[in-house]
Amino acid sequence: MRSKLSALHILALLRNLSETATVFLYPATCRVCEVPIGMTRVPHICDDCWQDIRFLEPPWCDICGTPNVVGLCDPCAINPPRYGKLRSVAYYDKDKALQKAIQLFKFGKKQGLTQHLVQLLNAYLPSDCILAEYDFILPVPIHKQRLKERGFNQSENLAKGIAAAAGIPVRTDILIRDRHTAAQSGLDSAARQENIKNAFKILDPAALTGKRLLLIDDVFTTGATIREIVNELWTADPAEIDVLTLARTLRHDVP
Repeated sequence: MRSKLSALHILALLRNLSETATVFLYPATCRVCEVPIGMTRVPHICDDCWQDIRFLEPPWCDICGTPNVVGLCDPCAINPPRYGKLRSVAYYDKDKALQKAIQLFKFGKKQGLTQHLVQLLNAYLPSDCILAEYDFILPVPIHKQRLKERGFNQSENLAKGIAAAAGIPVRTDILIRDRHTAAQSGLDSAARQENIKNAFKILDPAALTGKRLLLIDDVFTTGATIREIVNELWTADPAEIDVLTLARTLRHDVP
């Protein structure tokens, strides 16, 4: 037993030495501020930039979570969305740490960032988003072609991360993305809505009937994807649909 533990300790030591040597010989730079970094708490992002993330705080719109609103924002008062409430943890600030981390995670296939993004979700979960109230957590699905290209669904990784602590089932076998679409980034609100139209399908409506559902996504922008999914989910007659995203843009940030 002692020799086995010693061997494990030696391997760990060699691994640490190898990582230290790699950082010394090939120093990385922070993807946000471009300052040279060594072994940081979050891969690819220096600790100073990571600490500058802006977290959302109330007041926010009772329904859509738009910040700095008491009660309802004008769009929700005039034409409320079909979900009960939407909450986000932090701002998706352009060229800042969280945006860079999500882009690396999502498009750069840096799954090692999952644990750090999940930690943000768990640590800064809005007080009125109580996970224990939900029967199922549903990640926003991606099409099988994009899943093959990317290798994972970023929303599913986030959903499983927060569900593990709360003990809530994550269902990936009910809601699917039935139609492959162009990427939403770069499209305006109207084009996004048209692009995503009829893209989702429920495989087992009975499994959702009467259930309290929490839909999880990485970033909320115009809300086109969320609206399309929520409309589809209501055909299964659930009891409640709420939405949680890691980050959100401000309306004036959307092209």
